[in-house]
Amino acid sequence: MRRVVAIIGLVGVVALLFFGLGSGGSGGDYEVRAIFDNGNFLVPGEAVRVAGANVGSVSSVDVTMPGEPVHRNGRPEAGKAVVVLGITDAGFQDFRQDASCLIRPQSLLGEKYIDCQPTQPRAPGSALPPPLKTIPDGQPGAGEHFLPLENNGKEVDLDLINNIMREPFADRFRLILNDLGAGLAARGKDLNAIISRADPALRETDRVLAELRDQNRTLARLAVNGDTDLAPLARERQHLSGFINNANIAAAATAERSQALEAGFQRFPAALHQLRLEMAKLRLFSDKATPVLAEFRAGAPAITRATKALGPFAHAATPSFITLGRASAESKRPIANSDPILRKIRDLAKTSAPSAKVLTRLLSSLRETGFYKQFTKFLFNTTGGINGYDQYGHSLRAVLLSSQVCTILNPSVQSGLCEAHFYNESPASAQAGTSLPKAEARGMMALTAFAKSHPAAYRKYLDRLQAQAGAAQSSSGNPVGGGALQAAGLPLDAQGDAAGGGAQLGSGGSSGSSRSHPPSLAAARALLDTLIGPQQPSGGRP
Repeated sequence: MRRVVAIIGLVGVVALLFFGLGSGGSGGDYEVRAIFDNGNFLVPGEAVRVAGANVGSVSSVDVTMPGEPVHRNGRPEAGKAVVVLGITDAGFQDFRQDASCLIRPQSLLGEKYIDCQPTQPRAPGSALPPPLKTIPDGQPGAGEHFLPLENNGKEVDLDLINNIMREPFADRFRLILNDLGAGLAARGKDLNAIISRADPALRETDRVLAELRDQNRTLARLAVNGDTDLAPLARERQHLSGFINNANIAAAATAERSQALEAGFQRFPAALHQLRLEMAKLRLFSDKATPVLAEFRAGAPAITRATKALGPFAHAATPSFITLGRASAESKRPIANSDPILRKIRDLAKTSAPSAKVLTRLLSSLRETGFYKQFTKFLFNTTGGINGYDQYGHSLRAVLLSSQVCTILNPSVQSGLCEAHFYNESPASAQAGTSLPKAEARGMMALTAFAKSHPAAYRKYLDRLQAQAGAAQSSSGNPVGGGALQAAGLPLDAQGDAAGGGAQLGSGGSSGSSRSHPPSLAAARALLDTLIGPQQPSGGRP
């Protein structure tokens, strides 16, 4: 058992050593192969910094061999310093093609460090340049990232500058300057390239000057118009300085809220889209509202007059509103006391809902079947049927009671007749007052039933009675009228003719001729004179 545990432990130690050695190599580092003109006093292990922070170290220092690419366009050049930079900070293992490195002195003792920029500053949101190219297999530095000579430089050491002031360096420097023209007469381009690579600031200055050269005409116009443009600013320099100070304060406040502003600008396109939709709706509304506003414009004078008249009306209505307020205050208690009644009305409305529905259906049915029109016709025809008609027009059949004896209604049914009579409290007087009308009523009812059941025999009976009346008239010399027919026992209508529609006698005509009784203007005037008295004509006219 102990042997097994020892074997497992030995295998674990070997695995740890293997993975530790594998992870401790340079395979995990990001290596940049930078080319410099001069790498004096630079040794492996020197720091590599970005913005003052250590991000790696110098892995090796070497020189380029003949045929080895050095420049950006791949042109080879021998004798240049090759510095391999091992970038261990993962946050800076992404050098771009515009990256640059500069060898700077670290102290007066001659120590160096390399100051790098993985990429140049640019506006937020702009596209990044491509990353550095990886050196292919079969070339020196295979697998490393190539940083060409044009991107790198070296600062002049301070001790070398101080040596110029010492003898014999001063004399030597004077001789160099005297002979510089002769020595560099044919190397102008090389000297320009060396000076450009000596300091990245010179390269950037050269780019700026190139841009200015291309814009020389624009700059000339700017110089010509600058005085005109700057003259108002010179007059308002105090306001301009105040604007700059306030702009500085606003910029500082904006910088503090940069994240919120960035989020606002990100949401700004969506807000513009919604605003565009709302503006489209507003345009449609303006198109639809144009006629309405035109009508308002036409009616503006009337509205103005109404508004002016509203002031006196408001003053006149003030007492009414005061009185209304007092009335509302006084009616508060009665309204509160009427709450039980309102509750009962509400309960009644709830309980009467089924009856109301039935009533609604009944009224709807009556309206659909034309009940109201037919009922009106019924009333009209019934009224016309029970009323009389004579020379004065329509009249209502009624009996005028000349005695105050009949004051109590007798609802009892009398011997086969469905009728009711007023009677006195004395039974004897009631019996004496109703004996004759009962006999006449029975006779009239019997005669009416006979006319309905035997109309031909009833007509013959009428003719016989009229003949008897005519004979009596001829013997007495009096005309035949309603009194003679009534004396013969024949019922009469409103015009005094025999009831039943038989042959009638005119007041001055012969037997068998039918007559009508159309109302005349003279008869109507005579009736009015009787009722309201004769009317005197206005203006003295008869």
